[in-house]
Amino acid sequence: MNEERDSQEIFAILDDDYARAILEATRRKQLSAKALSEECGMSVSTVSRRVNTLLEHDLLVERTHIDPDGHHYSEYEAQLEGVDVRLLETGFDVKINLREDAADRFTRIWDEMRKR
Repeated sequence: MNEERDSQEIFAILDDDYARAILEATRRKQLSAKALSEECGMSVSTVSRRVNTLLEHDLLVERTHIDPDGHHYSEYEAQLEGVDVRLLETGFDVKINLREDAADRFTRIWDEMRKR
C-alpha cells in the first residue's frame, strides 16, 4: 500500500531515535507499551507519546487483547515496510509503503479486478 504523507512530518518522525527504536522493536512481534519501555530503554510516557505519533501516521497499528479475567491491554506492531523518497524540482515526493494484512490485500486486489 502506498500512501502519500507530508514529507517534513515523516522525516521528523524517522529522525527521532525513540520512534525508530519502537518501529524496529515491533517489526517482527507485537509489544505492549510496558514491554516497549523495557526493550527500548525508555519511560512508558515516552513510549506513549511516540506510539501516538506513529499511530496518527499509520506507521504502527494497535491491537487490543482481552485477558480471560476481562482486563484488556494493547499491543503495537509496525506497519512500515519502507519509505520511497524522490527529489523533485519543487521539493520531495515521499511514499510510505505499509504492510497489508491478508484481508486488506484480498479486498484491494478484488477491487482492482472489478474496475477493469
